[in-house]
Amino acid sequence: MKKLKKLAALMLCTAMTFMMCGIVSSAASGQLRFSDPSTTVGATVEITAKLSADESLSEASATLTYDTTALKFISGENATASNGQIELEGSGSGNTEMSWTLKFQALSEGTTTVNISKVTASASSGDDVTVVEGSSTVTIGEGDPSLITDDEETTESSGNGGDIEIDGETYSVVTDIPEVLIPDGFVTADMPYNGNTYAATKQESGKMYAIYLKDANEEEDFWLYDPDKDKFSPFEQVSISSDRYIVLLSEDKTKDLPDTLQKTTMTVEGKEFPAWQNTDDSSYYVVYAVNSDGEEGFYQYDTVDETYQRYTPETKDKEEDTTKLGGLLNKLRTNLDKVILVAWGIFLVMLIILIILAIKLRHRNLELDDLYEEYDIDDEPEPVKESKKEKKARKKAEKEAKKSKKSKKKSEDDFYDFDDEDDEYDLDDDDEDEMYEDEDDYDEYDEYEEEPFKEYNPSDYEDDSDIDDLDEILNARVRVKKSAPRRTAQTSARPKSNQRRVGHSEADDTFKMDLIDLD
Repeated sequence: MKKLKKLAALMLCTAMTFMMCGIVSSAASGQLRFSDPSTTVGATVEITAKLSADESLSEASATLTYDTTALKFISGENATASNGQIELEGSGSGNTEMSWTLKFQALSEGTTTVNISKVTASASSGDDVTVVEGSSTVTIGEGDPSLITDDEETTESSGNGGDIEIDGETYSVVTDIPEVLIPDGFVTADMPYNGNTYAATKQESGKMYAIYLKDANEEEDFWLYDPDKDKFSPFEQVSISSDRYIVLLSEDKTKDLPDTLQKTTMTVEGKEFPAWQNTDDSSYYVVYAVNSDGEEGFYQYDTVDETYQRYTPETKDKEEDTTKLGGLLNKLRTNLDKVILVAWGIFLVMLIILIILAIKLRHRNLELDDLYEEYDIDDEPEPVKESKKEKKARKKAEKEAKKSKKSKKKSEDDFYDFDDEDDEYDLDDDDEDEMYEDEDDYDEYDEYEEEPFKEYNPSDYEDDSDIDDLDEILNARVRVKKSAPRRTAQTSARPKSNQRRVGHSEADDTFKMDLIDLD
C-alpha cells in the first residue's frame, strides 16, 4: 500500500513539472495591431502594422489578406503581395516592436478590411510568442476614379534609361514609373545629368528631381537629385497635412544652428537623415527639408506627437548672449554657496557702516547741544518782545537822535525853530498810555509844580549901568534870553495861550554900527 502511495505521488509531481514547463514556454505574448485609415477613390492610403511583445523579438512573419476589388497593393517595406495576399517578414534585433508600412490605392467606395491569416513570432530567448491578431478597417469615400491605373499602365518620359553611380554603387534608371508611385507635387520630366537626359519626376514648385532607380538586389525606390549641388540623396516625403508636405534633405547645417542642438541621425522609413537633437529636451529633433513650395528650411520634429513644424534658429549674436547668460547661470548654480556668503558679507559690511555713521551723527548732535547750552545759544531764537518801558526808551532815543540832528541844523539857521520843541513833547498814544498807566509815573511829575504867573516887568531886566551904544543894547537882550528860566516838561504841558515865546539871538546875530557925527 505504501508503494502505491509513493508511485502516485511521483506521477503527480511529474505531471506538475510538465505543466509548469508548458506555462513557462508559453509565457511570452504579443499583439499585431493595424491602423484604420480613411481615403477616397483613386487616392493612395497607408496602413501601418505593428507587432508588440513583452519580450525582445528575434523574428516574425505574417500573412495578410485583402479585397482586391477595393484595394490595390502598391508597395511595402519587407512585404510582397500576390493574389490578394501579403507576406510580411521582419527581425527584431533585440527590440520589443516591429512595424510595417503598406501602401494601397483605393478602388471603390465603401468599407474594406485587411485581416491576418497567419502569424508567427519568436523571442530572443528562443521561446515562441503568442500573438493576439488584429485587423485594419479602411473607409473609402467618393473620389476620382480616373486616377485608378491598371497594372500595365505606366508613365514614361522622353528621357532615357541607363546606369547612375551613387556613393560607389550602380543603379539602373527605371523609365516606366507607375503613376501611382509618383510623389505628391511631382510630375514626370527629363532630368539632365552628366550630359545625358534621364527619365525622372520634378517638383512642380521647385527645382528638385525625384528619379526612380533599381539597385543590384532588384529593389526599386526614388532618389532625390539637387541640380544646384549636383548631389543625390535618399528620397523621403513626409505629409504635413492634406496638401502640404516636406522632403527631407541630407545636408549638414550644423554651423547654422545653435550649440544647444547636437548633431545626430534620424531614421525615417529605414532611411537615415542628418538631424540635430535638443540637448535640453531629447524628445525634439531638428531636420533640414524642402517644403511643397520649393523652399528649404529647418523643421522641428516632436517624437511624442510625431508632428513637424517650422523652426527658426536663433542668430549668432543672440546665441552668444544666451550662451554667456547660460554660462553665468551655470557658474552661479555651481558656486551658489559662495555667492550667498559673499552677499551676506557685503550686507553685514554695509550694515556696520550705517551703524557707525548713525552713532557718529548722534554724538555730533549731542556735542552741539552741549555747546549751545554752555554758551546759551538757541538754535532758533524766538523774536524778542519789547516791554512798554523798553519801547518808550527806544522811541525816546530815536527822538533825541532826531533832535540832535535838527539842533545841528539850527546852528546854521538865523532863527529859532519852535517846531523842534513841539516834536520834543509830541507823544503818541502808546507813550500817553504808558505815562499815565502807573501811579508811580504821576509821582515823577510832582517836582514840576506850577509856579505862579509873574507879570513881566522891564525893570527886572534893566541894568543899572548906562548903555552908551547899540552893541551894549543887543548884548543886553542876549543876556536876557540866557537868563530866562528853562522850560520843563510840566510847564510845556500848560496851554500855549498862557505861554510867552521869547526870541533869542546868538553871538553871530549881532552887528556893529559906526556912527559918524556930521556936526
